[in-house]
Amino acid sequence: MKLKIDKLYEFILLFIIAAFLGDIIEMVFCRITDGVWMSRSSVVWGDFSIVWGLGAAGLTLFMQKYSRRSPAFIFIAGTMLGGIYEYACSVFTELVFGAVFWDYSHIPLNFNGRINFLFCLFWGAAAVIWIKLLYPVILKIFEKLPARAGKILAWIFALFMLADIVISSMALLRCSQRSHGIAPQNALQAAIDDSFGDERMKKIYPNAIMVD
Repeated sequence: MKLKIDKLYEFILLFIIAAFLGDIIEMVFCRITDGVWMSRSSVVWGDFSIVWGLGAAGLTLFMQKYSRRSPAFIFIAGTMLGGIYEYACSVFTELVFGAVFWDYSHIPLNFNGRINFLFCLFWGAAAVIWIKLLYPVILKIFEKLPARAGKILAWIFALFMLADIVISSMALLRCSQRSHGIAPQNALQAAIDDSFGDERMKKIYPNAIMVD
């Protein structure tokens, strides 16, 4: 049996699986807590959370050698790593896209509104579930998946996701520019405005707040 995930195409597939599952989990969480269905996707095409995808891939890369450690150890490590990771994601998206996608200022024990203690604990719980329950299942799936088929599937997903991220980034940048009254400077930006206007972007990113 495989002992760890160590091939690039397997990490790509892992990223896609986690990105999709993470988006669905957040949608269900919003439904339960707020009573509404809302998009939690990071991209404009499909239901994929880049934060969850990269988080799961990174957690697997750094924590798989500790998969036999106690749940308490994984919980504490996941809580700390998850908090640092979420804070970094918040800073990155604000600096690059001029947008704040979550704000925890109203929740007790928050740090600059970017993370809060309760949600850090959620990261810890997610780490335990991922490493102790889901990770072994994924190992078995990858063990049975033919390498050639896995590589082809992974690179198809990778090309799609790359295009999705590029278009999403352009759409977010134009959304930020429009919020500051900046008109499109070329035909590409005009096309982005036509395809991803403010109304559509609000549906995709309902919690996003454009900032200076």
